[in-house]
Amino acid sequence: MKINKPKIKYTEDIDINDCLENNDFNNVHIMNTENIIIDNITMDSCIFDKVIFSKIENVSMMDIIFNDCDLSNVNFDNEYLTRIVFNNCKLSGTSFINSNLEDIEFNNCVMKYLNINTTKIERVMINNCDLSETIIDACEVKNIFLDKDKLYKTEFRNTKLKDTDFTTCDTYGVIFDMKSVKGIIVNSLECRDLALMLDIIVRD
Repeated sequence: MKINKPKIKYTEDIDINDCLENNDFNNVHIMNTENIIIDNITMDSCIFDKVIFSKIENVSMMDIIFNDCDLSNVNFDNEYLTRIVFNNCKLSGTSFINSNLEDIEFNNCVMKYLNINTTKIERVMINNCDLSETIIDACEVKNIFLDKDKLYKTEFRNTKLKDTDFTTCDTYGVIFDMKSVKGIIVNSLECRDLALMLDIIVRD
């Protein structure tokens, strides 16, 4: 699946306190900063390296790269996020409720206990990530790519996943409802696990 990458022409190394003081997060590169609180800001064309965010709320993001950042328990509810890449990041407990995720890429991230609810998901790639005990409920999904992800006790509810390929993922303990499971692609081992989950008797 092809997604649109962040469009970043240039960035300037800058102290995050200057960004906060000027309410300006455009074309900046911020490194090695922690305990950051960001509220009611639009970010455009930024790179964050090894930044720990204590709180994010009311923040719109476009053309952003996060490298080795900690965004655990931050709040992306009711936001439009587009052309964003998360590399080797922590997002445990992060919330995406009533959001719009478009052209998003997660690579080698810890994403346990996410709450993704009533969110529009379009062209999203999740590669080699841990989504254990994440809940994805009542979402509108259009083109999601999963590769080598851990889905232990991940729950998919009220979300159409037709043609979504789970064959490379660890689906042990994954939970689907009848709406979500319809039309998904699994391998033969996963098929037997799903049969047990759905109380289907398989006889060879």
